[in-house]
Amino acid sequence: MEAEPFFPDPQGAELDAVVTAIAAVEREIRGLEGRKRALLARVRQVSDAVCVAEGRTGRAAELVHRAASAEVGFALGIADRSAEALIERSHDLCTRFAGAHAALASGRISAAHASAIADAGLIIAGPVAREAYTRAAVEVAEAETPNRARRAAKVLAERFAERTLDERCARAAEARRVWVTPLDDGMAELHAVVDAALAAALHDRLTRIARVQVDADAEAAAAAAGGSGERDVGAVLPRTLDQARADLCTELLLNGDPSQAWRAHGGVSGERIDARVQVIVPVSALTGDAPAVGAPATHTGLPAPAMLSGYGAIGADRARLLAGLSRGWDRVAVDHATGEVLAVDRYRPSEELLRYLRARDQHCRFPGCQIVPFRADVDHTHDASRGGATSVDNLAVLCRRHHTMKHHAGIEMTQHSDGSIDWATPLGRRKRERPPSRVMFGPIADAGGGAEVSQHEQSAAA
Repeated sequence: MEAEPFFPDPQGAELDAVVTAIAAVEREIRGLEGRKRALLARVRQVSDAVCVAEGRTGRAAELVHRAASAEVGFALGIADRSAEALIERSHDLCTRFAGAHAALASGRISAAHASAIADAGLIIAGPVAREAYTRAAVEVAEAETPNRARRAAKVLAERFAERTLDERCARAAEARRVWVTPLDDGMAELHAVVDAALAAALHDRLTRIARVQVDADAEAAAAAAGGSGERDVGAVLPRTLDQARADLCTELLLNGDPSQAWRAHGGVSGERIDARVQVIVPVSALTGDAPAVGAPATHTGLPAPAMLSGYGAIGADRARLLAGLSRGWDRVAVDHATGEVLAVDRYRPSEELLRYLRARDQHCRFPGCQIVPFRADVDHTHDASRGGATSVDNLAVLCRRHHTMKHHAGIEMTQHSDGSIDWATPLGRRKRERPPSRVMFGPIADAGGGAEVSQHEQSAAA
């Protein structure tokens, strides 16, 4: 007897048509992605041509490429560093792995497949070997998912590589580093690129110590339950191995040895943290002023959260811990109506102007950049050597990269009295960058209409 179809008509026919249409759209997207990569590669080629025509080399040539990256970043709405990486990866794909780019442009493989092939193939130096590798990798990619193709490409690349794995490991060790990636809800990822054997040893040590503590936590919980197997409703659940391992890693890095706070379930001692605390309050709370009775509400929603510079919102408990550990606080007065930073003071004044700028700017003021003030420069918008004043409306936090681009790569900035900065690329693309305080603490649109716009922004838009 013939089995009935799982998707009977007419739904089966409709689903088949929809899936066929999805596949057609995917081929179009792949083709457009291939075209986009070709255009991005062309940006690199044009920048190289500028350097050749003007005889630029070294640092001067690098500024040309940075300026071109800023043009692309402004056009795509991404950070210039992201644009720079995208341009370089696209140039590699189109010039060194042309077969993979052709497969992408024709819709045979996805952008993820193409990136996997190019990334794995970077260890291959010779053009002949690279071409042979690309053909083999594309054949695999056409039949496999991106993740499987990536693993296969790495194995294939080893067969075509001209340098041994030991030689490449020695070179790769030069790129070892540690960095942080912010996550949501007050969390972040701590990354470390180190020797693989050492990383495995570190993870093993964390696991062994953490497992002992997890077992001790479980025994303590069982003893507290009195052998009945029932846990007190108010009792804290024992840590999982992953949680204990993460807590232990933090303890060892901050304090050198596991503290009593770590061994006492769930605790991490932050006593060695040296925090810089900025308490941001509406100026009305300092002066006693308040909006007039019956005046229309300017914003709605929950109170603004505590902010960790370089990260974002953090929980009140963690903010109080940092405040308690700090040796001094910056008090930041914010206009209750606009969110604009009005003043910064401290009981023992020092570097008042710098503290104000760091409080207002929070990070490098180039669009998309997140470098925190303590790793950046404070730069005159209008050069001091040309009569620029050393004042809050002529100073801004810029990281070294964008500080250099502003002076030597044709990037122009105009700062307004409210701290907003208008940026312009050499080709005339423009972006306005508002102070973070005006973004985070400014008015929120009420239920009756759109977001409020300042008089300055209205005149700029006009």
